[in-house]
Amino acid sequence: MPRVFSCLAEEHDPTLILLALAICLSGAAVSMALLRRGAETEGWSRAGWLLLGSVAGGAFVWCTHFIAMLAYQPAASLGFSPLMTLWSLLLAILGWGMAGAVAVAPWRGARLLGGAGMGLAIGLMHYAGMAALGHGGIVEYDPAQVAASLLLGSGFGMLALRLTLRGDRPWQQWLGPLCLSLAVAALHFTGMAAVAIIPLDAVAEPVARSGLALTVAAVGLLVMAAAAAAWMIDHRTRAEARSRLRSLADSALEGLAVVREGRIVEANDTFAAMLGRDRAALLGQPLPGALLFPPGAAEGREGVPVEGRLNHANGSTLEVEVVVREDMPSPGLRVFAFRDLRERREHERRILHLAVHDPLTGLPNRARFAQRMEQVLKAAERRKVLPTLAVLHLGLDRFQEVNDLHGHAGGDALLRGIGRRIAQAVPPRAFAARLGSDEFGVLLPFTEAVEVFDLITRLERLLAEPSYIGGAEVSVTASTGVALFPADARGGEELRASADLAMRRAKASPARGLSFYHAEMDAAERYRRRMKDDLRIALAEGQFHLDCQVQVDLRSGETCGHEMLLRWNHPERGPIPPAEFIPLAEESGLILPIGDWVLREACALAVANPQLGKVAVNLSAVQFSQPDLPRQVEHALASSGLPAERLELEITESMLMQDRSRTLPLLERIKALGVRVAMDDFGTGYSSLGTLRSFPFDKIKLDRSFMAELDTSPQAVGILRAVIGIGRALRIPVLAEGVETQSQLEHLRAEGCDEVQGYLFGRPIPVPGQERAPSEGGTMAA
Repeated sequence: MPRVFSCLAEEHDPTLILLALAICLSGAAVSMALLRRGAETEGWSRAGWLLLGSVAGGAFVWCTHFIAMLAYQPAASLGFSPLMTLWSLLLAILGWGMAGAVAVAPWRGARLLGGAGMGLAIGLMHYAGMAALGHGGIVEYDPAQVAASLLLGSGFGMLALRLTLRGDRPWQQWLGPLCLSLAVAALHFTGMAAVAIIPLDAVAEPVARSGLALTVAAVGLLVMAAAAAAWMIDHRTRAEARSRLRSLADSALEGLAVVREGRIVEANDTFAAMLGRDRAALLGQPLPGALLFPPGAAEGREGVPVEGRLNHANGSTLEVEVVVREDMPSPGLRVFAFRDLRERREHERRILHLAVHDPLTGLPNRARFAQRMEQVLKAAERRKVLPTLAVLHLGLDRFQEVNDLHGHAGGDALLRGIGRRIAQAVPPRAFAARLGSDEFGVLLPFTEAVEVFDLITRLERLLAEPSYIGGAEVSVTASTGVALFPADARGGEELRASADLAMRRAKASPARGLSFYHAEMDAAERYRRRMKDDLRIALAEGQFHLDCQVQVDLRSGETCGHEMLLRWNHPERGPIPPAEFIPLAEESGLILPIGDWVLREACALAVANPQLGKVAVNLSAVQFSQPDLPRQVEHALASSGLPAERLELEITESMLMQDRSRTLPLLERIKALGVRVAMDDFGTGYSSLGTLRSFPFDKIKLDRSFMAELDTSPQAVGILRAVIGIGRALRIPVLAEGVETQSQLEHLRAEGCDEVQGYLFGRPIPVPGQERAPSEGGTMAA
């Protein structure tokens, strides 16, 4: 070490030494910048930057060495070998390029190996240059000093590349070139201290050291300036691109962070806001790391969204969705995209709330009610304790009238108010829900029966309070069905069904709208359901047939027509009365295909049996509500070939009064086909003269209930006389049904009745030549 200092102090020109150091520092800064840029690229771009870096690096090392050699002033003056001097430059460039290529390779320890290679390249160039200096003399080396110089060059070279290629902080970027300068200077001056020169021949002309040093420095500076200019142009271009990219990134809704080697090198404002930190404070932070939990959430799952949590500066966490892109926007970089999940979680919460709550009243819906009941039962099962539960099923009475009078908005307002009252009435342990359009349910765990009755009383009192819709007072009542667990059911679904059945029984009760479930209800309901299934089978298998009952003209005593009556002969139960199965058919909707079959079958039978004369067919209220009824009538006439005047359709006044604005045009379309229309069961409904005047009926049928009282009730005789008088005044013939005795017949003759029908003239009998009833699918198609 003393030899190094004495060599530097006594045998070198200080001016040229300072020039060499200036070249060395500037060249090291440019070379390291070029090498770092090459490490950030790939392919041909990397090759170009490494080539430029090797030229700049080799040139600055060679220039530093050559100027320092010119500063060397040994006791004996020596000359230079131009050829060896040129070879030393080429060796520096080639060695620098190879070391740089190794340093940026993706191998483990590549940087250290490249740094060591860079130190050896500097040493190879140095000692090749020393060989050029020894022209005209003998140069001897101290092996220990040579080894020390190579170790110093390699050591500082490894440190320089580690700081340059791995460091992200500004001081690391400056410390890397400084270490490289130390590698060059330490190797050079230690190597110079190892030299002992023995001159052989005197040099004819001494070298003009100062001029040559300035020339070499100028050339070297030009090379490095060109390389630096290329780097600065590229740096400016990248800075502008980064600025545009940052502006674009800052406008993104997602948080974005660019990471190199596990540390953030860029981030947008959205990401900084997610963490509650300044953007500048995020640069250099590890990611994944303390900022993202779990740290390995996105590892090995490029492009796949995964969920994690960001740790906010205030100690809270933010749920995010993370997507990682590798080698974006350039090789060696990773882009983390963070999407704030708070809004999504809120939407999911609202969707989940809407899925189990009624949007109108805010109460839980039917699905949530069933879920809560199962939860209560399962919790009790786990505790091995049998709970006692009551389910109250409330159905509002005449709610449709509120909708008709005040509109759907008024009906919705009423339902909201009812929902609030029910929620107010139930105790905290109970669970209230809206089960349907005008139905509510309450699940009540109880220990004493009085608790159930108290709740019923409280609900009745609150619901009895008047409501107001648009300033108008509205009063509604509710029918309540109650079922108890375990007395009335063995599970939640059965308990709900039992309460629903009891509620429907309560609606049918004229006394008080409250009904507790009992087993007889279930038996009756099972019978109804079984009969509905049997009706479907009867339609498919042709179990229906038509009977006909004669109608007689009283003036002539001749047959004037027949009424076609539907009959069902059940294969197990035998004949089923129409009063029993017709309401079931209307409830299930089967009355439509059945009614269509009756209409077509009656027309076909009338054609096949001309002696039947005019045939009368009853229409149900459900049939009459179908807008395509005229088309069905027309189709039945066309397919059978029956003249329209031989078909008579019977409707009741109540059917006509349901919606006069719709039913009257419907009747007019049927009448336009040439079909006769009769008013059936006159005297039991509205019996409105306005109805008879508004539509030209072809016949009035007096209900059979008046016939039984003709012999005993003057009022019945008066009604009969009045109806016949109305018919005569309107020129509408009157037919009396249910005539069973000669006395009844004499009364009718005396009052001038036009036509009669009843057991006195003949019971209903099957019509010959009937076909099987078609299947439901065929009927619907017809």
